[in-house]
Amino acid sequence: MITFMEAQNKPELSEHDALWAPIIAAWPKEVKEYHQQWQVAIALRDERYRLGEAVKTRRLELGISQRKLAKVVGISQREVCHIEQAKSNPTLATQVKILSALGLKMEISTV
Repeated sequence: MITFMEAQNKPELSEHDALWAPIIAAWPKEVKEYHQQWQVAIALRDERYRLGEAVKTRRLELGISQRKLAKVVGISQREVCHIEQAKSNPTLATQVKILSALGLKMEISTV
């Protein structure tokens, strides 16, 4: 199970964040919520790109076709293609299966 907890010691604000902090603080609640949702969406998109790139790079290093990887993992070749192109948001279980089949591991760490 993955859980998220607030850090005891919050990191120092970057120069960029320090500049924006008072501006964001003045925004209405709805705008702050939208901004937070936007940041989460961007972070998820970036994660999809990193996953897709890692899968494609490793698959090509091993000389495995998308079709063969899909068969080993138990998903369609189309799904492998979509994962590599960051067009899909596979479940954690599917991500683990793919990474395991390619000899890769997933690491979750704090920033």
